[in-house]
Amino acid sequence: MRKLVVLSALLFAAGLFCAGAQAQVNNLNEQGSILVYPLIDNINYTTVVDMANRNVTDVWLGGFMIVHPPGLVDEFEKKDFVIHLTQKEPFWWNTALPYYREDADEIITAIPGFPNLKGFMFVWAIDNDKARLEIDWDYLKGDCIIYGGGAAFQYNAIPHQGLAVIGDRVLNLDGSEYTMATSQVMVEGMAGNFVPGLCGTFVVCSLEMDFIMSLQPEFDINFNVWNQDEVFQSRHKHFYQFYQYDLVDLQLQINEVFTPKFQFATTSTHALWAIFYQTIGGIAWGTNVFQHPDTGVATTVVLPPIPQG
Repeated sequence: MRKLVVLSALLFAAGLFCAGAQAQVNNLNEQGSILVYPLIDNINYTTVVDMANRNVTDVWLGGFMIVHPPGLVDEFEKKDFVIHLTQKEPFWWNTALPYYREDADEIITAIPGFPNLKGFMFVWAIDNDKARLEIDWDYLKGDCIIYGGGAAFQYNAIPHQGLAVIGDRVLNLDGSEYTMATSQVMVEGMAGNFVPGLCGTFVVCSLEMDFIMSLQPEFDINFNVWNQDEVFQSRHKHFYQFYQYDLVDLQLQINEVFTPKFQFATTSTHALWAIFYQTIGGIAWGTNVFQHPDTGVATTVVLPPIPQG
């Protein structure tokens, strides 16, 4: 079982799955019209987001930051913004600080800072800063650097490719308008306290939301766990919008999995956007998780209307 999961992940990373599967679930190795950043942490660290417009013409992006203050994991603050990217422009923003720029064409990009907040962010290509209707623009790529206390780690923004995009202020990540996200991700890690002080965090967010009705589903995430001896265990956790599960939450300490390494695969009825990172002392490492290409789940983001006038 362990070898099968790892082999599937490696094949997907190499882009060897059939085109039909890639047309359904987002391709992590390609540019997209939507970028998802599952972790923005300006409480424990400082988070810098980077993105680039790879096309030879300008583009506008709509964006949302969904964050909570320290200790209040169910009290989310949601703020939208727009970003103007010129052709071939790399964009760099320390999210703890406000961003303000007027470019050569006198177009202003102004975004508030998000100090002492934690959560996730997503951006998508739009036609302009007035109507803000979504467009097919598979020229976006991005990554995120999280640093603090002498430690740092990096992950790539999760892209979604446009398929038949309709400008209606609704993002349908359903395999028809945009590619879907997966409901099964696969993670390998070191058991907590295998070396004293070794910790780890599995970060999950969900884009499934209705900004007009203020609806975000709650659901369970199931964790199928194997240790190095291929002994199977399971975990079941409740989830709402954004959460960080540490190795204590997931019962993945050395005295619970009994081998230095573990791996797990999630199952859920909803799509997941996730990363995994580990720390010990002043050292941190982390990156994207593997996505199963055959477990796509349709997701809808209903965006708020833009006042006209």
